[in-house]
Amino acid sequence: MSAILGLIVGTVIFFLINESVNITYFGCGAIASFWFTCVLLTTAGFMLLGGFVLGLLKWLVIGGVILAIIGFIGSKINGNEE
Repeated sequence: MSAILGLIVGTVIFFLINESVNITYFGCGAIASFWFTCVLLTTAGFMLLGGFVLGLLKWLVIGGVILAIIGFIGSKINGNEE
């Protein structure tokens, strides 16, 4: 689970940094190595903090689902059709 989460978050971090630094001017090797480094560091971070980070993420997802359900029910009670 940490590897998959590290791959996703590392790729997102790569794209965010690429938007500000524009790594594409440095060539294909720089893009590949920078993406690999982003994924490697985030995966290592998730593995080191694995239990805490994944537990926190689990509760954030559960809380978001509960709030979405409450909002959906509240909108149907008020008569707002979305």
